[in-house]
Amino acid sequence: MKSIRKHAYLFVSVVAVAGLLFLAVPKAMAQQDGGSDADDRFNPPPCDFSNQFYADNGIDVNQLIGRFGSARQFGPPATGNQANWVADEDNCREKDPTRRDIRILATTGGNADDGNSPFTNNTPETVEFISILAFLNSQGPFLQTPPTRTVGFINGGLQGVQQNPGIQISIGDTTLGEAPGQTLRGFAMQDIVSSFEAYATISQTRKSLSCPANATPPFTSQNCEPVSKFAGNPCSLGMIQNQQNPNATSIPQPCFEVADEPSKNGPISDVATPNLRQNWRFATNRNAMDGSDGNNPFGTPAVSAPFGYFCDDLLGMWIITYFWMTRPPNDPECGPVYQAIGQKNGFNLDGGPIILTATELNVFLEGHTPDACGNEAQEDMAGGDGGAVFLICPALPDPRAGAITQDAFLDVVRLSNGTPQDPVVAAAFNCLQQTGKFCGE
Repeated sequence: MKSIRKHAYLFVSVVAVAGLLFLAVPKAMAQQDGGSDADDRFNPPPCDFSNQFYADNGIDVNQLIGRFGSARQFGPPATGNQANWVADEDNCREKDPTRRDIRILATTGGNADDGNSPFTNNTPETVEFISILAFLNSQGPFLQTPPTRTVGFINGGLQGVQQNPGIQISIGDTTLGEAPGQTLRGFAMQDIVSSFEAYATISQTRKSLSCPANATPPFTSQNCEPVSKFAGNPCSLGMIQNQQNPNATSIPQPCFEVADEPSKNGPISDVATPNLRQNWRFATNRNAMDGSDGNNPFGTPAVSAPFGYFCDDLLGMWIITYFWMTRPPNDPECGPVYQAIGQKNGFNLDGGPIILTATELNVFLEGHTPDACGNEAQEDMAGGDGGAVFLICPALPDPRAGAITQDAFLDVVRLSNGTPQDPVVAAAFNCLQQTGKFCGE
């Protein structure tokens, strides 16, 4: 058995070349003429990864939930007859052997926090686009035994003369002192993904019926009054204990659900777009591809956050951090805090403020005294909460010059009238789709 890590220098060389290509992007942008020829299609559209590539990066595809290409072709986030993905033999595996022939149409828009996205031309926001390929509702899909495969097999090369049985390689070869389920650079995928947070806020409004004392079953809107109640905490004792109240022994009511919703076409994720109150927000702890930030994951101790998003997190995975308001929007103490942020960023579908930065969440909401106005937590890693714990949703390295195709559609939180909640994200998508550039470039 040979460890794939012995050949890691080849991978690093490829990454270095990729870095040079990224440096060339601005020049390529300047040459665009808005047509459909090669200079306007510099970046490839997003496609799902191959089964082998998932395994190479420590994931069991058989345990993924709602994987594009195998599920969710219709339904959320798509509406009506719109498809979330299509089969495409010309733009996926043909151009990138790590992909399979499933091209993603659902283009999910969000923001990178604190203005550290590669695309800082939008103020006060920094727009990001991702492709939500699959959900992990627990740590179960992370491989616990080293995956192996045969490479170098040749049958009939050089006019049928060349033969080579190939060799078996492994990720996580325990005979070499490696832990099982590791990735190309010798790290466990679960350790890598925990460095990258995607922030989700889901509905805190719970509808119920207020019935008079003389009402008789069945209780419906005909004999009872529909009312909406604010839920100040998740329906998860573990999440409450994790951040909000370590001594909690019960779940205060009403609470908001953090589990998937069953349906006749399969479960609908708790973080499906219709359940979100604002667009995704992504942590920006992304290290320089060329190491110019001094990052050294092999140092003792490791310098900075040890992983780079586009270098190590090759599946584009994120761990989900849920955040919420602990008081209703009209609360006498927290209401003014919410208003101050909302007047700058806008308000979410529950009437609370849209949160764009880590400071707004960590300092203004969670740091409010004497009682916090906001909180955050992650779901049970063992899957006990029943909702999404991790996402496989790679960010588009550069959404310009072809990455957003003409048949793609924008997946974002929308107002009751159907218009996008965030016009900046919507405008960016439209410009990219129509011209291959950001608005104003």
